[in-house]
Amino acid sequence: MTILTVQDTDVTVYDRDEFLDEVWSYEGGQHVTIIGPTGSGKTWLGFQLLERTARPELPAVVLVMKPRDSTVEQWAKGKNYRRVTDWPPQFREVLRKKPDGFILKPDHAFDPDIDTPRHRMIFRRAILGSYKKGNRIVFADELYSLCEELDLDDELISVWTKGRSMEAGVWGATQRASHVPLWAYSQATHLFLAFDPDKKAQLRFSEISGMDPDLVKAVVFQLKRHEWLYINQEERTMCVITA
Repeated sequence: MTILTVQDTDVTVYDRDEFLDEVWSYEGGQHVTIIGPTGSGKTWLGFQLLERTARPELPAVVLVMKPRDSTVEQWAKGKNYRRVTDWPPQFREVLRKKPDGFILKPDHAFDPDIDTPRHRMIFRRAILGSYKKGNRIVFADELYSLCEELDLDDELISVWTKGRSMEAGVWGATQRASHVPLWAYSQATHLFLAFDPDKKAQLRFSEISGMDPDLVKAVVFQLKRHEWLYINQEERTMCVITA
């Protein structure tokens, strides 16, 4: 742990393991939003948080939209997650050990006329089913695609705005804050922001966190690759996480 002084304000800096061991704390139903450009490590950060959070009593449903995703494959290897292609999952035998979660990766016909409506139906069932059942985490690495390509923003908004009482949390990642509904960050307890050279993105970062906007903008501007500004909007606290 070190200290970064920005605009006469001391901001605590943790390395990744320190943050996960000493700072990260999650209650069922809280939402998590990770915002950063391509290559910032959004997916890997989300998986590291899941590894410390998801368990059989609070399982995660990881929505995988890409036909091939090496990051998901690398992370999932050896983890206690069930891979399924449809929702709800159908098992022919009783599971002896409940999983920490599910990796939902629908089959691809590589034809948008087939894949788009089918994937929309499958992911919609997973989102709303998790909302209804409660005690779930829905991790969407491609929030923009879910909202804009599959038109599932209304379903996600339902969970963002009402899922807390059901202990159903949406964890979402996106490249730009402007690419997803306002609810993605206004309802998030936990915000993770990466450096983005785009000035509009920097301005949006300073507006969405409920913290001192000039301080947020200044801290984000100093972040290096794979570093994050973490903001807990309920506790109104912040820190920097190194790679």
